[in-house]
Amino acid sequence: MFEIDRVAREKALKKYVIPECLHVPIAARDETTISTHVGRIVTRLSGRTPFKAFLVAREVEVRPDRDLPIWDNPASAILHQPHQVWVHVRYSAYRAAYKRAFPGDQIDGLVLSHAMNRRLAIMRGFEFVRITPASRASNSSSAMSENWGIDVQARGSRDAMLRQDAQRIEYADLTSLLLMMDIKIGGGTMEVVNEAQSHIRPR
Repeated sequence: MFEIDRVAREKALKKYVIPECLHVPIAARDETTISTHVGRIVTRLSGRTPFKAFLVAREVEVRPDRDLPIWDNPASAILHQPHQVWVHVRYSAYRAAYKRAFPGDQIDGLVLSHAMNRRLAIMRGFEFVRITPASRASNSSSAMSENWGIDVQARGSRDAMLRQDAQRIEYADLTSLLLMMDIKIGGGTMEVVNEAQSHIRPR
């Protein structure tokens, strides 16, 4: 039975300031966590490698808050996509796995982006990460935010690490939400930050 990760929920609400209708799982501790907090594992997409890839059915009804401009963008449909591909952080054949899951999707010229940087996921103890198609420009634009996150994690206190142990999944922050929607993020200037925030600022 699906359960909400209360620790992850509070983090998304208070730290990321992300409205609840945009709480999108992007990382999970392990396979059991996917089944408990993300959705039903429909099939295994990987071969005999110990590092697995799954097609996951996200059977959770989410009612978009139409006061948020982000829902006006057709690309927002990917956020709560009913079927998703989740891969182990050390699984390398994720492009082939995605094609097995969605053989009709045209992804030539696109990269398959890990919704959480794999190095950061490893540092934080998450084994599985969701992947979505993105343009190279959008994927590259997230590098600054990802590097900042890795640096912050590396300097994190032991107390913070212990609190983190109670968290089984990670919900997307604003940067991850926009990357999944293939929106170029950029970074480093207040203008860029304000532009990003405008997507989730009520009208």
